[in-house]
Amino acid sequence: MNGIGKGITETKMGLTQKQVKFLKVIKDFIASNGYSPSYEEMKQMNGMRSKSVVHGYVYRLKKRGYLDIIRHSKRSIVVL
Repeated sequence: MNGIGKGITETKMGLTQKQVKFLKVIKDFIASNGYSPSYEEMKQMNGMRSKSVVHGYVYRLKKRGYLDIIRHSKRSIVVL
């Protein structure tokens, strides 16, 4: 594969447009409130239907190094 067309759905940061939007919503929430949103709040703010979809976004962003999670703590998402 030569990679032609790969950049159509991914940004320069290596994230899809939806992932960039999801990350921005979290950053804005933390900037406004001083703590991270709950999964339910993330679901509502991003117009998603289930928390499992939110979990998938959080997992992928964590795996790529954009987020971290403090275990055993509520509202534990940290933007890196």
